[in-house]
Amino acid sequence: MNIVSYLENVYGYDTPIFLKDVRIGGKSKAAIKESFYRATKEGHLSRKGPGIYSLVRKEKGIFRVVVFEDIVARKFLYSTYVEDYKLRELFTIGYYSGMTFLNQIHISEQVPAVLEITTNNTSSNKRLYSVGKRRAILRKGKTTITFQNYKMLQFLDMFHWLSLYEIKEKKELLVKYIINNRLSKQQFSEYIPLYGFNTLNKITEGGILDAFIKWFRNVLHL
Repeated sequence: MNIVSYLENVYGYDTPIFLKDVRIGGKSKAAIKESFYRATKEGHLSRKGPGIYSLVRKEKGIFRVVVFEDIVARKFLYSTYVEDYKLRELFTIGYYSGMTFLNQIHISEQVPAVLEITTNNTSSNKRLYSVGKRRAILRKGKTTITFQNYKMLQFLDMFHWLSLYEIKEKKELLVKYIINNRLSKQQFSEYIPLYGFNTLNKITEGGILDAFIKWFRNVLHL
């Protein structure tokens, strides 16, 4: 089986491939690297950055390639990347944070040029990751991130970036996020100590705390 067929079977298209992770039978790292070089030269692979590739697929005259968001998702958001989002979520090791997340949930209209991600896959409190001209700021989480807690951690993180005025102004969106994502008061109590008094004060003064009770009542139909 040649390198292209192997990558098609193992990784498929629209998926970033990290050269350092590829293992093919008894092939040496040097031999695998040479195979990648030839496949890239022949147009079967696209090199996205140092050690990062994707299979090139042409559909209806348009070349489909992996974008920066695919690369950071595979490397920093999920330990295993599968097409089905519900299954992929089970392997969560990180989440979008900062202005990136605020834009995603429409609390901020500002579209950040640099992605911000909090992830298990870094030991630094803050570092820059780049591929070509695209960049992402990576931060280490306050605790180990899992599919069970990432939405709560993501929620609590955002208050670092919001003023009390903004919280009151966007209260409806924040409450909607709590209810839609079923964030419980129990989980809030478990993780709020990691964030300190300032975050707790903003949530309390902003009138957000009652939303956890509202969610609980909705579940019990009270």
